[in-house]
Amino acid sequence: MRPRRLLPALIAAFAFAAPAFAQPQGYWAVAEAPDGIKLGIIFPDYSPNEFAGLGFVCSPGVETAQGWSDVGKGLKGGAKTTVVIEAGGAPARYAAKAERSEMDDSVRAAFVTTLADPIFDDLAAAQALKVGVGRSASQLPTRGAAKAVNAFRVKCRVAGE
Repeated sequence: MRPRRLLPALIAAFAFAAPAFAQPQGYWAVAEAPDGIKLGIIFPDYSPNEFAGLGFVCSPGVETAQGWSDVGKGLKGGAKTTVVIEAGGAPARYAAKAERSEMDDSVRAAFVTTLADPIFDDLAAAQALKVGVGRSASQLPTRGAAKAVNAFRVKCRVAGE
């Protein structure tokens, strides 16, 4: 079994772990990569540098951002689905398409939004975060979200050179 397919089980294990865990272990981070500025969640027990659960990518100076979530189960590449993000405000719903990764054969739901989307304000202020893809949903961590979201917006709005 490929490690990427274990991610939903890992997220669920953290979400329903001992009461000592207030929320799943993991934290929000920003990274610069050749394909853009990335915002997402790092689960150190899964990977010290790969985003998982929910993420966004932008190109500096471009108002649109690509969002994705890999919490869905049973997604088939090319299928249409819905991503629902509940981060304290009204649930945000996005029409998404399941995309198969050529790197690790996983499938994630991809959608498009903008840097002005209120979901970024909600994520920055969130005390709890629930993400659903189709009929699957997971609680995800919010630790570090405010700092990471604000850094993402600043880096994305800088005009590319």
